[in-house]
Amino acid sequence: MEIREMRKKNEMSNAYIINMQPYEKAVSKIDINVDKITPQVVNYAQILISTDSNFSKITQTIYITTIFKKGGIVSCVIPQPPKNCYYKFYLSLNSRATQNGSIQISKIAYYTSDSTPHISGSTSFLDSTSVTLSSENQDAKIYYTTDGTEPTDQSTAYTAPFSLKSSTNVKAVAYVNGERSKVISQNFKKVEENELISVAQALKTDNGTQVYIKAKVAKTNTYNSSCPTLNYYIADAENAAETLRILNGRYLQNTKISNAFQIVRGDEVVLAATVDTNNDAKVLKNVQLLSISECIDQAKISTARWATFVDFSNTSNLSAYTVKYDTTANQVTLSPVTAIPGNTAVVVKGNAGTYDLQQGDPGTTITDNDLKFGDTDTKVPTAFSIYVLAQHGDGCSFYPVKAGETLAPFKGNLTLPAASSAKPYYAISNTTTDISNGVVEAKNTDGVRYNLVGQRVNNNYQGLVIVNGHKVILK
Repeated sequence: MEIREMRKKNEMSNAYIINMQPYEKAVSKIDINVDKITPQVVNYAQILISTDSNFSKITQTIYITTIFKKGGIVSCVIPQPPKNCYYKFYLSLNSRATQNGSIQISKIAYYTSDSTPHISGSTSFLDSTSVTLSSENQDAKIYYTTDGTEPTDQSTAYTAPFSLKSSTNVKAVAYVNGERSKVISQNFKKVEENELISVAQALKTDNGTQVYIKAKVAKTNTYNSSCPTLNYYIADAENAAETLRILNGRYLQNTKISNAFQIVRGDEVVLAATVDTNNDAKVLKNVQLLSISECIDQAKISTARWATFVDFSNTSNLSAYTVKYDTTANQVTLSPVTAIPGNTAVVVKGNAGTYDLQQGDPGTTITDNDLKFGDTDTKVPTAFSIYVLAQHGDGCSFYPVKAGETLAPFKGNLTLPAASSAKPYYAISNTTTDISNGVVEAKNTDGVRYNLVGQRVNNNYQGLVIVNGHKVILK
């Protein structure tokens, strides 16, 4: 059975519903679901069949007034089923049809005369797969085999989806009033562990090659809620340089992608796909997602007890902070947060060690956070413009990265104004979470000065020193 959405339009005392595209196959029956009917408002009802969308070349007109007035499911048999035609359900209404809702139609179903069954399901699988058989003809009885033999009406009758646990050739046939359809077949393959290859190996294969790959999700494109698929990239390691792009990827069992957190960076996936080339780069097409293991991210906290991180969520042993830079006061402030969505850079604090982090809550949003990251290598354009978190003694600070250096993907960093106003050091206190006056300009140059190892220095010394209990920069 094939069901399509129709367009309804009211014209004076008449109404009609037209299919938007022609049916390539011959339609043998049309069912109209009439949920509500006021018979006395109907002059007549008919089905018009035309070879063009303007209905200037009508080939058949079928009157259904009597059965339509009864309501319910109104079935109209097409005497001479045509191909490549448009269908218009047309109502002529009299003057008593003065209110909307006197006739309500919920669905129109078109049935083709071709009863050949369809076989659907994930054709590659690791452990098992579910197979569904169907026919466009609702009167068709489907029979199938899984041993390679030709199916007949003496074979297993299909009543519900069934499971396969080994490589199998499924064949199916349909019968309508004793008439036998064509036999359809589909191979289902169980993928063994020793057949899985790496991304590096897949990149060396020829176009058109069927491959089975085990890899990590390196990054994903922005999820579009109006699209049931997602483009993303896989690699042999999360931050590996070599990646393969997945075009129009779907979820397990070929189901739709319904939210941005079904497939995320760090997930481990097993895919069946065909190697191809797009814009001179290797890609994977016709992708079947065979398995996915949710990423368990890790936060590595140094002895300074601080680190930047991305993809953080609630963990009892860690605290998380967003980062905000105040250009007027030239201060960096950390603000505690309790829930972090995926793909969000934060500063975390905890005892030294490695922490497993579950994926964040997709419904959480973060505002006023200047800590950013990129999903590719980032070149630092200007000295004293990009800062990363680094250990300093028993504390941790934002240190500038030299011009021309490269930031690794997903490394949380802070971008500050131009070099003329940026400062080279922002200290994070061991005991407080807010950075208040993290940088203080030297105002009393006659005071006693010490370097960071406690040695007294003279007035010509340049760099980071302690003056009157404050860390300052002398230039």
